[in-house]
Amino acid sequence: MSEYDQEFEFYVGPATHLEGASLAIDGTARVDGKIVGKVSVKHLIVGIDGVVEGDISGETATIEGTVEDTLSLTGKLTVCGSGRIRGKIQYGSLQTEEGAKLVGEITTDWDRAAGEPKVSSRLEAFNSGVNMSSDKGALDA
Repeated sequence: MSEYDQEFEFYVGPATHLEGASLAIDGTARVDGKIVGKVSVKHLIVGIDGVVEGDISGETATIEGTVEDTLSLTGKLTVCGSGRIRGKIQYGSLQTEEGAKLVGEITTDWDRAAGEPKVSSRLEAFNSGVNMSSDKGALDA
């Protein structure tokens, strides 16, 4: 079974350019053409010649082509060797192949998953640790 035999809830073919779209897809979308707009999807597949520009949100994605602007996922982001992502990227877990390109602000939710308090910077964490040590030393004196 080839990738084109799969069933998709939404498909953008190679000769299609969709601009100004605002899409909400409860299932899988495959893009082999170009979409410019807002896309909310359960699973996104961007084919090797596919391009998606705009605000993209969903659970998971497999990127072989190009994604630009904002990509926000709650689950796994897979970036193939031909995949290129530029912009603000947020994911639950990440898998990349050699040759994949990711440029921009890249974040994950690991602080929340571990149940640890979020510390905004290394300096703040260091200062917090130093203050705790200073307070303990003052109590011991």
